[in-house]
Amino acid sequence: MNTLTTALGTAIILGSSLAATDASAAQFVAADNSVGTQACMAIASNKPLNVIGTMRDLRLSKRVMTEKLFCNDMPTNQFVSTYGLHNSAKYLNFDIATKTSIQDIANVSDDTVIVIAGSK
Repeated sequence: MNTLTTALGTAIILGSSLAATDASAAQFVAADNSVGTQACMAIASNKPLNVIGTMRDLRLSKRVMTEKLFCNDMPTNQFVSTYGLHNSAKYLNFDIATKTSIQDIANVSDDTVIVIAGSK
């Protein structure tokens, strides 16, 4: 019984640590200082308060963020889905939970730098 409890506890700890580091594995860098890139960087932060503040500062509506903005030549819903930005997706009302993908969890410590460019 002790072995089962220990194994279950270890699995929970490993699962939660992998989930916590998965979103922070990639580092996003702005390609320029355009309005579109600033909006995309706010989305890439995966923090709804950042998205709200940037929308207010840039005077963008949620409709513009969801329907007209392109990040790295992808529509916003595809961008948040590709990089697993679940918190930003939830705020922008995108349902990315229905998409299935395979992730290499052994590659968690990879410090990938992704350059973000927004639509002009």
